[in-house]
Amino acid sequence: MEEKRGLTIKDLLIRLILIIIFIFLLIWLFPMPDLKPLNNQIFADNLDRMKAAAKSYYTIERLPGDFNTSKRMTLKEMIDQHLILPLMDSSGNYCDENKSYVEITKLENEYQIRVQLTCTDKKDFIIEHYGCYDICSDTCKMLETTTNTSKNDKTKPKSIGKVTTSKNGGKLYEYQFVKNVCTDKFDKYVCPSDYYLAGDKCIKNGSETITKAAHKNVTDVTSTDTKNAKAIVSNTDKKEPASCKVTTLTSTIDATPSSSVTNEVFKGTQTVTADKKYSYDVKGAVGTVKKVTANYIKVQNYDVKSATTVATGYEWVYQSTLVSDKSNLAFTNENEKLVLVESKEQHVCKACFTTEWVYVYFRYKKKATKYVYSCDAFPGYQLYDTNKCRRATNVTQRCPEGYDPDGSVCSKQETTYSCSKYGSGYVLDSNKKTCTKTLGVSYSCPTGTRKSSDEKYCIKDVYGCPAGTTSISGGKCSATTYSCPANTSTKTYTLNGTKCTVKSKVKVCSCPDDTVQTSDKLYCVKTNSNTTYSCEDYPGYTLNGKKCTKTTTSQKVTYSCDSGYVLNGTNCIKTVNKSSTKNAESTYTTSCEQKYKWSTSTSLSGWTYTGNKREVR
Repeated sequence: MEEKRGLTIKDLLIRLILIIIFIFLLIWLFPMPDLKPLNNQIFADNLDRMKAAAKSYYTIERLPGDFNTSKRMTLKEMIDQHLILPLMDSSGNYCDENKSYVEITKLENEYQIRVQLTCTDKKDFIIEHYGCYDICSDTCKMLETTTNTSKNDKTKPKSIGKVTTSKNGGKLYEYQFVKNVCTDKFDKYVCPSDYYLAGDKCIKNGSETITKAAHKNVTDVTSTDTKNAKAIVSNTDKKEPASCKVTTLTSTIDATPSSSVTNEVFKGTQTVTADKKYSYDVKGAVGTVKKVTANYIKVQNYDVKSATTVATGYEWVYQSTLVSDKSNLAFTNENEKLVLVESKEQHVCKACFTTEWVYVYFRYKKKATKYVYSCDAFPGYQLYDTNKCRRATNVTQRCPEGYDPDGSVCSKQETTYSCSKYGSGYVLDSNKKTCTKTLGVSYSCPTGTRKSSDEKYCIKDVYGCPAGTTSISGGKCSATTYSCPANTSTKTYTLNGTKCTVKSKVKVCSCPDDTVQTSDKLYCVKTNSNTTYSCEDYPGYTLNGKKCTKTTTSQKVTYSCDSGYVLNGTNCIKTVNKSSTKNAESTYTTSCEQKYKWSTSTSLSGWTYTGNKREVR
């Protein structure tokens, strides 16, 4: 009976290859459909739904009333008011309800609506302009046309603004209004006094000192001291008188002090300024409160990174010297090279005739000398301030310093103070909110003084000793004098302040180099074979011919530090830079200008009537 065989590895591989070929044929014959148009259509439909819901909500009563003012409503607020259902993108995810919004703005003669939609697959916005014909009822439109035109004048009215019809013969007037418009423009960034500015950051450089024990190195040091040996002269040696002369030597000694009592302490007077005291009348200043408004300030924020450095120039820097018996060690690579600078023949040792060749190499390392800063490592960032990279992020709004948000503007309460209520002579102190008037001034003498004929000054008794003396008990003054010893036949003394200069006459004798001077210094003895030498005057020394020598061995202790540290006694010190960073403060300059506007309305919110008017019909 024939035995049944199972599948082999070869059979499995063939079947797997056939399955892969079949899958590729399916993909080629039936490609995936392009869903991009469908996704765009879903996004556009969602935008239209938001726009339609907003236009139905913003009736005349809900529209912004003043020129260049806006009203905004997020998608979440629209859903909460049941104006629209949650919007879903092509991936089945809900669109962002806080970042999606509708904003309507009042322009000169029309309105502008902006619809912003943010979803996971796309983010975009549309803008649409519409005038009164889009939002007004038929009655509103009829009021916006002039009804008192001539029957023969069939021209259309030129203005689409609200018209107020005068009862004076049917004339139509426009009124002129004015208001101050102030804008804040970014000026510069500022830092505290101990910081320096880097872009929009304030940086303060500091330092930190690191201390650690130095490495102790102990070495043995041998030194030899040599002195002339003492020659011992016998009586048989020939003596010759030494060459002597009298000379003057100058020295200094301390003079002898002595104290003596002089006159009594003297007494005198001194004039001092009297203390001045004022009297005042103080009243509370009268304050007036008013409201001051300002526009929001737009602040451009940035993400800042440190730029990377790119080397553009190099040089070879000497590092060390290598002496070798090999002549083939020279090499050069990207960062290091070894250069043969000298080859010479030298003796193997001082007493040898054998020579050998040695080769001297200099080792160099490549060092970067020039750099440029680059932002290539941070896509989307731009280089600024030499070594920083930044990218603009979101724009935020804030109120000027001292102002608080107040609807579409910022406002603050300002209080001004005045002393006019109290008449002349009062001085305003705005910090204390007081009015002060000086009533008069009086004078008094400090303790230890008495009045003089002039009330502005006082008299004080003073005591002291004359110059060169000191005060002692009993109201006396003491003076110190100095003296020198009496002169002798060989010494003279001269007083110089607290010192004595001494001049002494001495007899100095000397002998030729080939002789030995006797102990009384008066004779010179010619040395011969009978002359002996001794080191008895130098204990511990050993006689060596005519010399006395002494060899000593001591330990020398030195200290060393690792690279980057500086030796200070037995410690190693290194100072490292340490810096702190904080955001710089933005400063702004405010510029104001007067803007004028003509309107057929007799009043405009936020504007002031100038008193001028003109007839338009």
